[in-house]
Amino acid sequence: MNNIKNNILIFGFATLLIGCSQSATSVFDRDPIYAQNVQYSKVIKSVDKETVNAIFNITYLNSVETLKWDNDKQNFLIGTYTFDNNASDFNLTMNDASQISSKEVTKTDPLYENIAFRNGWAKYNIVTFDEVDDNKTLTIKYTHPTFQTIQARFLKE
Repeated sequence: MNNIKNNILIFGFATLLIGCSQSATSVFDRDPIYAQNVQYSKVIKSVDKETVNAIFNITYLNSVETLKWDNDKQNFLIGTYTFDNNASDFNLTMNDASQISSKEVTKTDPLYENIAFRNGWAKYNIVTFDEVDDNKTLTIKYTHPTFQTIQARFLKE
């Protein structure tokens, strides 16, 4: 009986060593931008009566590649996946201001490969808002005529 316990203990310890041999940073070896995308990304869901109506993946681009997105604007990569194709019913604002531009990110765009929490069914856009001088917090809000308002907050860069 002791032999079986020892074998199980040795097997468990060996499994633990093998499983933990890969460091967290080695997961991001494919591109350092991916690691930054994870750090500055949020996923929010619109839920009504225990039913998910939409999922939004939001990455604050000004924090990811500061030099690339230094355009005196606030830039976000937003993935939108809605059920029943009701995406146009959601109104997007940042600190209660409307977006000034939106550009689709296709699957052939190099940025697409580094999207954190990528959803294969979502449509991705780079969404730009005017600069906000007086706030340290940026609040992205999605409002819908019948569903609850959902939001994500980011520290301004």
